[in-house]
Amino acid sequence: MNRSFVGGVSTLVSPEKLQRERALFAAFIYDCIIVVPYFIVAVQAGSLTILGEVLRGVLLISVAIASWVTIRRIHRGQTGAYDFGMGKIEQILSLMVALLLCMSMAFIWYKALLAPAAAPHEVTAWSFIAVGLAFVNLCANAAPLPPLYKAMKTGKSVLVAAQFRAKTAKTIGSVVVVICVALNQLSSDASLSWWADRVGVAIVTLVTLHAAYELLKSAIPDLLDRTLPEDQQIKINQVLAKHYDSFDALKWCQSRQSGSDTEVHVGLGFAPHISFGEVARISKAVVDDIEAALPGSRVTVTPVLPD
Repeated sequence: MNRSFVGGVSTLVSPEKLQRERALFAAFIYDCIIVVPYFIVAVQAGSLTILGEVLRGVLLISVAIASWVTIRRIHRGQTGAYDFGMGKIEQILSLMVALLLCMSMAFIWYKALLAPAAAPHEVTAWSFIAVGLAFVNLCANAAPLPPLYKAMKTGKSVLVAAQFRAKTAKTIGSVVVVICVALNQLSSDASLSWWADRVGVAIVTLVTLHAAYELLKSAIPDLLDRTLPEDQQIKINQVLAKHYDSFDALKWCQSRQSGSDTEVHVGLGFAPHISFGEVARISKAVVDDIEAALPGSRVTVTPVLPD
């Protein structure tokens, strides 16, 4: 167990949670190392394919860093500054990045359409460096997959699952990018070089738009707020049914999900003669059972008079 202190209170972070944090850290640290030299090579070698990879990488790094910071704060209970945790912050960032991803691909295609067709291409040292870095980028995308996959097996995490899907898509796209960059940079045939770069741009665009679609699909419903899926609501009802004889009335049961945050608010009615200690005991039992049924959720029980 790793011990941290929040507001003067000691909290324990389990090995499984630390493993998820390390997996998310690995998801962006490799990209951070390679992004600057990759950008320099893209400019020097004149490769639009690599430039598109760099723009996409920079934006997705921001999402990965935000996911890492978010999951660390959730594991340490440091979400008190937000009404409903950090789900809103996470999804607003996702929405902004999705829009920027689309804008970056529009810029790349603008540059591609302005470039002369079948322009003469000279193979230089930068050409070999570009191919080498494209392969290194492929390895950087593939390296976080094993720890992310292992972290997914230790517990359910929306953030870890999202990064695993993103890295899988990027790795598949990077395989084709390496081939296109090699043809573009090392071929003496001007026409083949030109078309290889455009095909590479097309592949990068498809992978980027897929990433933007996944971000939008996740962000928009959560920003508008959504209730929990029916199977999770059934689990809540089963817990309430289990404790049915312990309270006098169920006044409300509200649930919502935003990003990786799951919130459940329950209002239970208690008769005036029941002691505060008994009300607290029953409320805690209901909270514990719902949080056990929905791992990662935050449950609040509000005692009220049954009338």
